[in-house]
Amino acid sequence: MPSDCPGQPYPVPADLDDERFRWLFGYWRDRHRDGRLPARSGIDPIDFPHLLGRIYLVEVVRRDGRLRFRFRLWGSRIRGIFGHDHTGCWLEDIAAPGTLADIEHALRSCTVERRPHFWRRPMMIESNEYAATRRLVLPLASDGETVDMLIGLIIEERLEPLGPG
Repeated sequence: MPSDCPGQPYPVPADLDDERFRWLFGYWRDRHRDGRLPARSGIDPIDFPHLLGRIYLVEVVRRDGRLRFRFRLWGSRIRGIFGHDHTGCWLEDIAAPGTLADIEHALRSCTVERRPHFWRRPMMIESNEYAATRRLVLPLASDGETVDMLIGLIIEERLEPLGPG
């Protein structure tokens, strides 16, 4: 696992209780140089084959004073959870009704604040066996300052069967 450096600007959040979240967070944090955000080019997937199926990359597009988000990579495990490959899709074209505002808020806050964002979302797919997903999204910047890519990790929570009632 990447180091837990106490002097770095991003301490590991307490709610990152899954080792996979903690690992990716530490990996991202260890790539900061001189207070600058890591670039996508500084993230090497060969370093985390154990996470690849759960990883997604989001391109941040700034146009006409607004932010748009396009999925550049949608891991195979995430495809299995959601039932679709969203690679190449714009967020507004694929978000389920009632979820766009929340997801857009999370991605926007990560982009604008240049800080990690972690949240738990209930699943909106009734036939799916999962009850919720937990998501970590981390900002990346080619120039170290302006966020132009986000890397995320999704982990599902299994629905516990209801007992006899």
